[in-house]
Amino acid sequence: MRYFLNRPQLIVDEVGPYLLLLVIFGAAAQTFRIGGHVRVDLITSLLPAAVRAWLRAFNLALGILFLAVVIWVTMQSALTAFRYGRVSAVMLYPLWVPMLMIPAGLLLMALCMVGTLRRQLKAALGPRAGRNEVPPSPEAR
Repeated sequence: MRYFLNRPQLIVDEVGPYLLLLVIFGAAAQTFRIGGHVRVDLITSLLPAAVRAWLRAFNLALGILFLAVVIWVTMQSALTAFRYGRVSAVMLYPLWVPMLMIPAGLLLMALCMVGTLRRQLKAALGPRAGRNEVPPSPEAR
């Protein structure tokens, strides 16, 4: 409508960012599950397999801890918006609803990472021949 009727839609400014949040945080867990994230293995490819296995386990645990902090902070923000009854400026919908997309998507990602960490620890503590980084989740494909 902006180009044809010379009248911009105000809804675009409000809905656009939340659709981006849904796409980004809603798809992050599935991207992690299928191994679609970007990795740079310049240094780790030179390490022995057992060291890579423990490094991956450490990185997964650190990532889960980081996600827990971010989930906590974004959840507190959504709860504050709920308590104060904050609404959007144009469409007057409650802001806590779209704000919950961030911690919900990150929680899904953290759960996927916990599953991968469990499989990674099993591989790192298992037989010497199997000590390496685990591949993406087999049921994800």
